[in-house]
Amino acid sequence: MKELFQKIEELFSKKDSEIIEKIYNEVSSSYAKSGLYTLEYGKLIAENLLSNKLDLDSIIIGLIYPAYKNNPEILSSDIINDEIKGIFTRLEKIENLNLSTHQEQLENIKNMFIALAKDIRVVIIKLCIEESKLRFVDMLTEAETTVFMQEINDIYFPICQMLGLSHIKNTFGNATFKYFKPKMYEELTETLSKYVEERNAEINSVIEKLKIEMKSICPDSVVYGRQKQLYSIAKKLQMKNMGISSINDIYGRSNYLNTVASEGTFKENRLNQIMDILAVRILVNTIDECYTALGKVFTLYKPLGNFKDYIANPKENGYQSLHTAIVLDNGDPVEVQIRTYDMHTYAEYGFAAHWAYKERKKLDESGVKINYIRSIMDLHKEKSSDELLEIMKTDVYSGKIFVQSPMGKIIDFPEGSTPIDFAYAIHSKIGNYCVGAKINDRMVPLNTQMNNGDIVEIITNPNAKGPSRDWLKVVKTNSARSKINAFFKKEMKEENIKKGKSILEQNAKIKNLPLSKLLVPKYLDEVFEKYSFQSTDDMYASVGYGGITANQVLNKLSALYREDSAVSEFNREHKLTEYKNDGDVIVKGFSNLMTKLAKCCNPLPGDDIIGYISRGNGITIHKRDCDTLKSCEFERLIECSWHANSTKKFIGSISIVATDGPGLIAKVTKKLNDEKIPLVGMVAKKKEDGKALISVQVSISNKAELDSLMSKLNQLSFVLEIYRSA
Repeated sequence: MKELFQKIEELFSKKDSEIIEKIYNEVSSSYAKSGLYTLEYGKLIAENLLSNKLDLDSIIIGLIYPAYKNNPEILSSDIINDEIKGIFTRLEKIENLNLSTHQEQLENIKNMFIALAKDIRVVIIKLCIEESKLRFVDMLTEAETTVFMQEINDIYFPICQMLGLSHIKNTFGNATFKYFKPKMYEELTETLSKYVEERNAEINSVIEKLKIEMKSICPDSVVYGRQKQLYSIAKKLQMKNMGISSINDIYGRSNYLNTVASEGTFKENRLNQIMDILAVRILVNTIDECYTALGKVFTLYKPLGNFKDYIANPKENGYQSLHTAIVLDNGDPVEVQIRTYDMHTYAEYGFAAHWAYKERKKLDESGVKINYIRSIMDLHKEKSSDELLEIMKTDVYSGKIFVQSPMGKIIDFPEGSTPIDFAYAIHSKIGNYCVGAKINDRMVPLNTQMNNGDIVEIITNPNAKGPSRDWLKVVKTNSARSKINAFFKKEMKEENIKKGKSILEQNAKIKNLPLSKLLVPKYLDEVFEKYSFQSTDDMYASVGYGGITANQVLNKLSALYREDSAVSEFNREHKLTEYKNDGDVIVKGFSNLMTKLAKCCNPLPGDDIIGYISRGNGITIHKRDCDTLKSCEFERLIECSWHANSTKKFIGSISIVATDGPGLIAKVTKKLNDEKIPLVGMVAKKKEDGKALISVQVSISNKAELDSLMSKLNQLSFVLEIYRSA
């Protein structure tokens, strides 16, 4: 233990070393004498956390973790602060998570894993715990070992990849390779050993040569050799020789090593297909020095041509480096990687590396919620360790929770969601027949808010009457709300009709409105059209289930009633006389009234017309056979005729269905010019079966002139059909 305390004193302070020693003495009696949860296990976890650059609280948690697993009561000690207690609580939630589930749930499991942690340090602590556990795997049964290795492959390895924790990721990758494919692991290890032995001399020669040259670029530069991990070599060989198309094909639910057709397929000459088994790495201070070093490498050795610039275009997990390949004098290829010291620290330790950075930066909060790994590279300088600590505690999934069913299905919800939301997320019928819920095996009210990691079980009854209207007040998801409304709309229409009628009557009474005078066809038709109702019962039902409010209906009906009353008063005040106005239309019975042509039928002189008394807009002139008039009040129609001396020009509209072809528009336009008919507007659209629809607006004097034009256009060979349009 003295060595560990000494390391802490060197990396932190003497005071910190004394704190951790005091806590250790407090809990030392709780370590197991044998088995997994021993002091040796705690020391290894703490050392792993130290190597991953985490803070003192994290180191304390790692050291006392085995003691806590043996005796959770150690957290009641006053010497352990609330921060540490909180992290242990979140670790416990993660460890209670069901990791054995179907492949389609793996992404949700990883998301839930991180959501339960809230503090990213908790994720790294958990990964270090599992990495240390590999050293004590002999303490597990064969069945426990298989489950553990599968969890590493499915969950822990991908999370390390997300976080860029290459040290832990490599340990996990090699361990699963060795466990699931022991013969292949043994053969590749032996073959690789011979390969490395043969190539070491030439790699060392390259390193020595580059060391001399790099000093002129960066006196602080470091040049050394790097060997690719066994599992990574196996993965590359599979991708090159077995047509594997993506990483997902390798790292799937069925372990990536199972994709190999047979054991014993590695040959030494096949390793030459992978240029970066042995690579040379160059570390410098700045980005400019990276590119200068690259140029120097190319002056010494011939480039192979596969250059990758991950500095200008970082990988999704934030990794940055220059990768290139060179050819040695004997024809052997060698990969060269060039990066800054900060890039190297990040490549090795990922997110955790930022504990060790001398220059602190601030994480973009919006980026955290979207993709915290990518946004880590957007940190700003000049921030203290305390500020970075707060950043690392950021809840990545703030505003979102992950819960699971008893069968292990994981679903995410907005914070504040209830078991009702959960029930409808499973299926509409589950929601409609829901009568109760259990959270973590405990009966709870249906309005109980769910939390991260909860296991939710819905209790149903096929004889249930359905959802309560009060559920609409507590659900958080739009999906649940719409499904509840759909139930009330479809399943309870008769009840909703009665309820809606009663609500409408009560509100009309409160507003002192004459409901019997409002619920007449001429007013109801406008309400039906506005809200897409088919009948009075539809209107009542909508009010009953809350699709529309009683006030919306009553406000529309009362407005129509008031306008109608105003028209009647207008009729009484105006003297009925035969009056010829100075415009284009003669209106019988009214003088000095404004007239306008209806857009729905676009009447022209020569059409049989009739007027309609509009509310506040004078008289609207329609063709007598206009379909719009069928839904208008008959008593508001008034006789009218065209003025014989009108010289005004009108807009006539026609539609032409024609055979589509080159110059179609030009042909129509030419015909209009030939007939000396001014063109006002034209729109053409392609139809099916090689046809086109052309809408033409022209300046015309009357119906007869428009009819004559249509007759002449119809004679054109490409015209299939022509008709007048509004």
